[in-house]
Amino acid sequence: MFLKIFLLQNWQPTAYRLLFAVFSSLFFLSGVYASPGAHGPNGEHLDTTKQVLVSNIPKFESFTETFELVGELSENQLLIYLHDFKSNAPIPGASIEIELGDLSASATYSAQMNAYSLSNEAIVTLLNQRGTHEIVLTIMTEDLGDLLVAYLENEAPLMVKENHNTAHHHETPWWSIAIGLMVFVIGFWIGRQFKERK
Repeated sequence: MFLKIFLLQNWQPTAYRLLFAVFSSLFFLSGVYASPGAHGPNGEHLDTTKQVLVSNIPKFESFTETFELVGELSENQLLIYLHDFKSNAPIPGASIEIELGDLSASATYSAQMNAYSLSNEAIVTLLNQRGTHEIVLTIMTEDLGDLLVAYLENEAPLMVKENHNTAHHHETPWWSIAIGLMVFVIGFWIGRQFKERK
């Protein structure tokens, strides 16, 4: 008899604790369900499919007592920034001959970019391949000339595709709220029934 009274007195708080745990678990699962994907700073949905460039832009540099240069490779061209080694001042209007294996081509100076560009398709395509490429550069100005060797290490840019499934609307699903309310109502009704039996 004592055990029965104890269970009746303590059943309702225990039941409410259990219902609270179930209700909390439902909302936690709904949060996990809504977590995939991304939102912007104002909560708007971002693009459903994105490609992220993992590796950095391949670069190389080289210098002698006369010149120093830095090269940057893009998908369509090679840019070369040429400077005087002592003063670090840019050198415009020089002649730059580039050799890559059996291939060779001349870079063209652009005053707008303050750099030399090479758009030779064969050389640019070869440089965009994975590996370490040895580049020989012959530089001539009105007064000076020099030969530089540089090494471009290309890790071959890796494109990672991120999928964002728009079928999952990133908000709390209505079904979880409905189930939570139903559990709460049932628990409340059972509690009332036990109160009336006392």
